[in-house]
Amino acid sequence: MTTLTQTVTKEITWKDIAAFCESGKAADLLSVGDIISVVLKNGEKMRIAVAGINIYKENEVLFAFKDILSKEAPMNEDWTNEGGYEASKMAKYLDTEIFDLLPDDLQAVIKERRGHKLWLFSRREVFGEDGWYICPEDDAHIPYYQESENRIKLRDGGPDWWWLASPGAANATYFCCVDDSGDSDDGGAGNSGGVAPGFCI
Repeated sequence: MTTLTQTVTKEITWKDIAAFCESGKAADLLSVGDIISVVLKNGEKMRIAVAGINIYKENEVLFAFKDILSKEAPMNEDWTNEGGYEASKMAKYLDTEIFDLLPDDLQAVIKERRGHKLWLFSRREVFGEDGWYICPEDDAHIPYYQESENRIKLRDGGPDWWWLASPGAANATYFCCVDDSGDSDDGGAGNSGGVAPGFCI
């Protein structure tokens, strides 16, 4: 059973959440900023936030990990952003190792977005603009991240920096990231950093 934290705490299944989404009634159950608590198969407890409703598709809800996974990871091992997020080691890592850690009932209802089950948000989705980074043209500023405090994420109880999917436009080794104060920054692709993916139902 999954715990959804609103003004009251209620027990609900991911299957129930998916049914509300499919029926077009997600907004009757969920609001941006609602928190759903899950336990990964490795025992790690994570908080998942409702990030947006009907942003890219009707009857679809975007979710974001409110916290950073305890294990850091690089975007690539060879210090390059060539091919962007789609060609990165991170993209494969999220869709395999991290996806496999999700509870089975959550895995069963996740929809792919751009061919991925779990993915990182772009700089435009988090900050509302591209800056010196490359973002998909159809990306929108996600409602959850329009509140600056939601850009500050915790890892092992303290704030830490976390990766975004956007490669640097003028540098072959950088991807955008969010620092521990919630501001935009960049990191070398081979650095191990915080991982806080999104998914949609």
